[in-house]
Amino acid sequence: MLEKDIITIESELIESRSPERTLFLCVLLQALLDATKPTYDGEPSTSVIERDRAVAWFFASVGVTAEDFTEVCDLAGIDPSYMREFAFKVLKSGEVEYVRKRINAVLGH
Repeated sequence: MLEKDIITIESELIESRSPERTLFLCVLLQALLDATKPTYDGEPSTSVIERDRAVAWFFASVGVTAEDFTEVCDLAGIDPSYMREFAFKVLKSGEVEYVRKRINAVLGH
């Protein structure tokens, strides 16, 4: 199921005719990379905080954070509910490494 969602988002990015829309699609994908960054022994506390903030950004339901997420999704042309569901699936799946590789390939990292 994640494969279909990833292909949909990749297609949106490739087919985007607007540089602004492309920018905001990249913001969403980078936030997903930040939220799924692997943990490791001796990890700086700032890395843990940034990962937690990225996860919270996807799932905040009230306040400025939720408004920012919704605005970025709107500017990217992505339904905020769809993006939240996709982020949830990625975070709860056993396919985080695969998804990270696909996102990195799309973003050209």
